[in-house]
Amino acid sequence: MHEVSLVRSLLNQVERLRQAHGGTTVTRIEVEIGPLSGVEPVLVREAFDLLVADSDWPAAELVIDEVSLSARCKQCDATFNIESFRFECPQCGSRAVNVTRGDQFRLLNVTLETPQPMESPA
Repeated sequence: MHEVSLVRSLLNQVERLRQAHGGTTVTRIEVEIGPLSGVEPVLVREAFDLLVADSDWPAAELVIDEVSLSARCKQCDATFNIESFRFECPQCGSRAVNVTRGDQFRLLNVTLETPQPMESPA
């Protein structure tokens, strides 16, 4: 289950972001997972729940956006969603396509709590 090592790397990246932005804690982590990423969302959730419990922000929420597989045709420039892993343009029938979305596991957003600025006396 390589999802554990991926989530461990994700949490390390989030911790570096927290430190760089002066956050006190992480409240929400949003990721995108596509069907060609080689990553199973259910296993990512399990790995996250296991690993975040030992972090400095155990109450952080994980939001997974499971995106569809999309492509652009090299022949007619049409963009379309790939259904049933059929890599063929519905406009012209060409199989010369570039995947444009759905082949990644990536961090989208991190929500941090930051210290409240002290008010200066009037």
